[in-house]
Amino acid sequence: MILNAIVLEVHDNRLLVRNLSTNEEIMVNFRNARRFSPGDFVRITFNGQMTRSIPPQIAAISIQILRHPIVPSPPALSELRAVILQIRRGELLVREINTNRRFLIDYPRAMSFRVGQRIIVQYETIFLNEPPNPSRIIAINIIPTG
Repeated sequence: MILNAIVLEVHDNRLLVRNLSTNEEIMVNFRNARRFSPGDFVRITFNGQMTRSIPPQIAAISIQILRHPIVPSPPALSELRAVILQIRRGELLVREINTNRRFLIDYPRAMSFRVGQRIIVQYETIFLNEPPNPSRIIAINIIPTG
């Protein structure tokens, strides 16, 4: 698997990079990490496995510096304005403010919010269900508004 990134930090045998496609920070384990510098654009080859830690980690097979970085345009995000009804580990049950529809929001930091709080959920895709089951959204970002 290939990942294009910019180097943020250099440590012994690892790099902290920002994925240019997702804007996500990733720790890259690589024995020759010291040959890179913050600001380098790199192409990382790895086996596709990534930990669920924060930040996620991968083990690089190879890393090459890119002379002309490939910077993709960010994906267009949709937004949902909602009120939190219920909080579970990694998940929020919300009610959309305009339509009163209920959605389950997958979000790793769900426990940092509170019931009754108004939020804006940024996402790419909704997995639709027929009522009374709530549709599911995997949140890219959640912005508290109240």
